[in-house]
Amino acid sequence: MKKLWLASAALVAQLASPALAADWPVIAPTYTPPPPPPPAIYSWWTGCYLGGNLGGDWTRAFYTLASPTSAEDFTFTPKSVIGGGQLGCQYQWDSLVLGVEGTWSWTNLRQSQPSILLALQERSSSPLHDRSIGIDQIGTVTARVGYTWDRTMLYGKAGWAGVRVSARATNLATGEFAEFTDFTSGWTIGVGMEHVPWQSIVLGVEANYYNINGFDHSFVDNFAVPVQFSNTSAPLYSITVRASYLFGPPIVTRYVN
Repeated sequence: MKKLWLASAALVAQLASPALAADWPVIAPTYTPPPPPPPAIYSWWTGCYLGGNLGGDWTRAFYTLASPTSAEDFTFTPKSVIGGGQLGCQYQWDSLVLGVEGTWSWTNLRQSQPSILLALQERSSSPLHDRSIGIDQIGTVTARVGYTWDRTMLYGKAGWAGVRVSARATNLATGEFAEFTDFTSGWTIGVGMEHVPWQSIVLGVEANYYNINGFDHSFVDNFAVPVQFSNTSAPLYSITVRASYLFGPPIVTRYVN
């Protein structure tokens, strides 16, 4: 009899449990909103660009011209217009911009001087011996490092530079002359500032120094007389304004972790 009562009580408890549970309030799960995303950084500088530049350049070139009968030093200080193009690629990381750039420019740095020494030796009042130098092409391949303030960047650059230089010595009375044209390598450094007034358009100004030395030549002139151009140097300076088009998406959005 006792076992029958215990079994009946257990059965009643099982049948009553769902009914009692239905009367209990439902507890809603706790909701935690996700944290807000970090602020976005908009890159105005990442991509490859193509553009042009225009400005002025000048040099203080020097060489010693020697022949079997004389040796004389000449210094030239020509000024000219310089213009060309630039092509490069760069990547912005936070406020830092790293890139590489190549440029090719045309100029017309030319100047002539008379030989004072030979004029004195010949006791001539008119300069019959003309000496000249010319520089007409400049190429560079450089690395660039910049620091940006939103759409404005200040940068420095350094790398290889090559210059096409020519020199000529002429005797105007006899037609005797000696000349050469050579492409000489050196190095360059520069600084600049650029700004993005509109998406993909980059405007700037740049100053450069080109160190060009060692284009010495020894040969014979058209009269078979030995001639030597030595102690040669042509440090160059330029200031240009630039305009470039930056290819790719105009704005690259990146988040800081």
